[in-house]
Amino acid sequence: MWLWFPEGQEGVVATLRRATVLKTDDSGTQQILRKMTGLKTESFEDVYRPQMHGLSSHAPQGSEGVYLALGGRSDRLLALGFEHKDYRPKNTPEGGTILYNHTGDVVRVFKDQLELYHTATIKLSIGKGLTQSDDSRCTVVMTANDVTITKGQSSVQISDGQIMHSAPHVVIKSPKVDLGDVGGTPVGLCDGGCATKVFAV
Repeated sequence: MWLWFPEGQEGVVATLRRATVLKTDDSGTQQILRKMTGLKTESFEDVYRPQMHGLSSHAPQGSEGVYLALGGRSDRLLALGFEHKDYRPKNTPEGGTILYNHTGDVVRVFKDQLELYHTATIKLSIGKGLTQSDDSRCTVVMTANDVTITKGQSSVQISDGQIMHSAPHVVIKSPKVDLGDVGGTPVGLCDGGCATKVFAV
């Protein structure tokens, strides 16, 4: 039996079909797929892609998803989902969550542990969102070569074989400070350059 629901009646006519994104505009208040293909002869422009609050993603070119034609009309489309078959992580354990991008960087939230991997730099900042300047934050930046902790004008950089501390004022509170290897040759205060101001109790 074939039924026809004219537009405007309570019956909702909708079409769901697969689509491939070719171009995305993520600069405005909503993410818009500027170019998208559907079936063999279908091509669409300026399709709204709604996203959940608290998570924003920009699917790479060639990602596949579905589109919903509201009322069965091709001029009322919503793009849903979209992921790329070459970059999607596989074999995620039940209940697990993975945040990933197209270059292999991932954050894995599993039952027993949290894993974070990045090929270049990991930056952690304590502050209020993207609107706050880095000068007012406490940041930890990790690269393949070193780890740097910065707060205002002070920073500590740890690399292989060296720890560098820079600040307008350095305070060391300890009953014992060894300037050199324990049991080895002590390092003189002026070895490598003397400090201009030294405070001691």
